[in-house]
Amino acid sequence: MTDERSRKLMERLIERSIHEINELATQTGLTKRQLEYSLEKINGDVAIDNESKLVIENNHIILTNQLREQFIAILSDKTYAKGYLMNALERSKYLYLLLFYYADDFLSINHFVEELGVGKTTIINDLKNLTIELDSENIQLVYTRKSGYQLLGNEEHIRYHLMKMIIWDLTENNTAFIYDRFLEKHQTESIESTRKLIEKYTVQYGISFVENRLTEFLYTFIFLKKRLLHLPAISNDMYQLPALIAMKEYQFSKSILAHFSIQDESAYMYLCAWILGLSVGRPNDAAKDYETIIELVKRIIFRFEAISGIRFNNQELVIRQLYTHLRPTYYRLYFKLPIVNPLHSKIKDEYNELFNIVEETLKPIASLFEHRIPEDEIAFLTMHFASLCSNFDEYKTSQKVALIVCPNGIGSSSIVYTELKVLFPELSFIGPVETNEIERLSDSYDLIFSTVPNIRLFYTRKPVYIVSPIMNTREKYRLISDVYMQIGNFNFKLPSVGKIMEIVQRHTTVSVGSSLEKELYEYLINQEEPIENDGDGPSLMEITTPELIQLNLHAKNWEEAIRRSAAPLLNDGRITRNYIDTIIETAKTQGPYMVISKHVALPHARPIDGVEKLGMSISVLKEPIVFGSAENDPVKYIFCLAATENNRHLNAMAELVKLLDDSLFYHLLDTSKDPNEIYQYLS
Repeated sequence: MTDERSRKLMERLIERSIHEINELATQTGLTKRQLEYSLEKINGDVAIDNESKLVIENNHIILTNQLREQFIAILSDKTYAKGYLMNALERSKYLYLLLFYYADDFLSINHFVEELGVGKTTIINDLKNLTIELDSENIQLVYTRKSGYQLLGNEEHIRYHLMKMIIWDLTENNTAFIYDRFLEKHQTESIESTRKLIEKYTVQYGISFVENRLTEFLYTFIFLKKRLLHLPAISNDMYQLPALIAMKEYQFSKSILAHFSIQDESAYMYLCAWILGLSVGRPNDAAKDYETIIELVKRIIFRFEAISGIRFNNQELVIRQLYTHLRPTYYRLYFKLPIVNPLHSKIKDEYNELFNIVEETLKPIASLFEHRIPEDEIAFLTMHFASLCSNFDEYKTSQKVALIVCPNGIGSSSIVYTELKVLFPELSFIGPVETNEIERLSDSYDLIFSTVPNIRLFYTRKPVYIVSPIMNTREKYRLISDVYMQIGNFNFKLPSVGKIMEIVQRHTTVSVGSSLEKELYEYLINQEEPIENDGDGPSLMEITTPELIQLNLHAKNWEEAIRRSAAPLLNDGRITRNYIDTIIETAKTQGPYMVISKHVALPHARPIDGVEKLGMSISVLKEPIVFGSAENDPVKYIFCLAATENNRHLNAMAELVKLLDDSLFYHLLDTSKDPNEIYQYLS
């Protein structure tokens, strides 16, 4: 194979036996014409005879078992890289690797031409494009006769760009191709030898990495250590924390650097900070930072429960799981380390309400770091809360056993596990596990679900299904069809949503086609009656009524204020008296958890404490009352929530979060004498 497009296409093709042309074009970002050209090229390069060629029938591509085996062999064999022709983006990255790694060497256009095997004009254009890209990150690419081409600027920015580049390629593009090619050509330490060294010290110091984070670290470290040895250290006060020296991550960093004869205190500190932002945070009350992180975790859970209206049953489990993710998040934010979340947009789309609630939850936390929390981090935390909020029943399992392979960490693996259990209740699941566990468990499973199309999975000769940690309805629909066709239920076939849409559009006018299509997918996947709204849960207007809105409400103290604010829900049969008593008792034992922002309270308890029907009352106190929240007292506005399920009400809560930033809403609450006026404003 001589280009990136063919390699990417082969990687995509081996995932399934049958691909629909238009869908494959969407997945690869190619036009139909480009796709057809690439398929012809693969056939010309790989196929031995007509029998082994890719077959296109009825707008579908059929991959034979023989061709799949060939593709797997080619993708596993790095020797084909010698004839590989990089595209412009890959050449740009490769040039950056040369400039980064050989910072002390004289590099000219002739060096680049020889290295990349392309013409001088091509290299000049590549350097222009790289210059424009780096300018946006305050890095200059300059040339002088004395020093040749060099990267100039803040050393932290220069390292940040490399880290971001590697993280993005390994995570989103699922490739380390150009990095492997560079390391092999320049005979640096191999990834495997570096891995053995790092793993030796992880065992010695008790450091844990998620599989993908370790791989990102290995590639980055091989490129970075040369600069740590030869270039001046980053002079940033944030890395000079005396507390770091007492941490096991510091000793870990010092041992690794000593192996490469790097003895520099600033380098120790820098690497320690980086390790803290990458490694898994295991709750350990002996660690110097334990109290700080655990307190932060509890504050976040407390605030999330207050804003979302969700009360977690197993607090200890929730705290431990969130701690694991939040400790590295804390250090990434503190040290401003790069974070790349390729699922960011998809998480916002699929978990929009929850994302908004998590974003609101984190606002006070952001003040600790004196800068906004990046949306990529918010999206990661949203995945964690999505898995924590899942309230699905355990299903009895049958014969087939599925292994879930997820090298991306606990957040995405929890969601994948939950989603797959619901989609395939008749399967028994093992995992999630990391990739290196698949050989050890080879006799224990019949099929594999994985979030990453690692070539090693296909050597198991078991059915492999590549899934996104965040699946939309279309992806769930396709996955169900693929799995049932392969694991034995050959007569199973989901009706085609596309065909249904065509029939409907021939006989009627569809005003909002995408909404109809989405609801059809939802119905065919869940085989339940489609709900009347768009599937995102009821709006704020739908869970309250004018009769549940009280203005100029008088109360003598916080307890009476809660009882009177909840009274309309009780009178309407939406809650029992026990629900109100539970809120009061919880507040007495845990403090004013329901005070969520300045002058605003959101009293709520668990559904099992006495909720009969989803609802919310809105009360405005005539005189504000102290609830005991030093930060947000006195309370004037009370939104009493009765939630029937753990996540059914999140759409309404996301709307409420937006309203709480709306000054006109507060003005209306303060001045209006008509509940109907408030109710209409909710729309």
